[in-house]
Amino acid sequence: MDKIINQILDLPNLVNQKLPKNNFNATMEGSEGSIASWAGTVFRVGALVVLVGMLVSVVTGGLDALGAADGLGKASAGLCTLVLIYAAFPIAQVVRSAGDSLAASKSGIVDFFFKDVIVVHIKALGHITALAALFGAICATIGWVLGSGGMSISAGLTDGFAYAYALPVDAMAAFTSMLGLDFVGGFIGDFFAWDVTGSEATGYTLDGALAVGWQYVQVAIILAQLYVALAFYSFFYGILSSLFNWIKNPSLPIKTS
Repeated sequence: MDKIINQILDLPNLVNQKLPKNNFNATMEGSEGSIASWAGTVFRVGALVVLVGMLVSVVTGGLDALGAADGLGKASAGLCTLVLIYAAFPIAQVVRSAGDSLAASKSGIVDFFFKDVIVVHIKALGHITALAALFGAICATIGWVLGSGGMSISAGLTDGFAYAYALPVDAMAAFTSMLGLDFVGGFIGDFFAWDVTGSEATGYTLDGALAVGWQYVQVAIILAQLYVALAFYSFFYGILSSLFNWIKNPSLPIKTS
């Protein structure tokens, strides 16, 4: 009787073993280990979308600029269009590299979502912002040399960085305020709002040359903001990770001997 009951209870497993090409159970059991691979695929698809979107935007904007410009302005718009078409590929590669980094992650599910994904996201947007600023500065240089306005990369590529570092920056500002160091929080806010680009670099003048130079300086500032934001996030993630580990296994730092 027991043997019959066990056979009946084991029927689902027996049938699963007999079903041809039944890999669904193994797929579900291994789905957690596939999250990194799927995240990498999403970023790789995103890289293609970014590339196509940038190329369409740059070519469309370039044709409009060429139609509206006269004389050296046409040369400036044409050269800047070529520069920005070139820029689309390294910018898209940043997104692709972020996907490759996530796909190669060996972290557990918690560290993957709360550390790897966020860090890769901050890095990617920071590098994209720096590249956008760099190629924008190159276009400004062309416009200054030719004495006419050039083109610039769509601001939509640079605005996203503020959202990426908002979490660690706001957390650090709140932390310093909690310690009574409001002036430090104010300094941090000013640093991440720092923008030395001013007037448009047009005309073959000294003011135009200075405006071009400040655009290159802004690239370095963006990278500095990126690495400070990453340091802030690593700091807080380390604190939270240590706190949660202590909650799981609380102990007091007291020697018994």
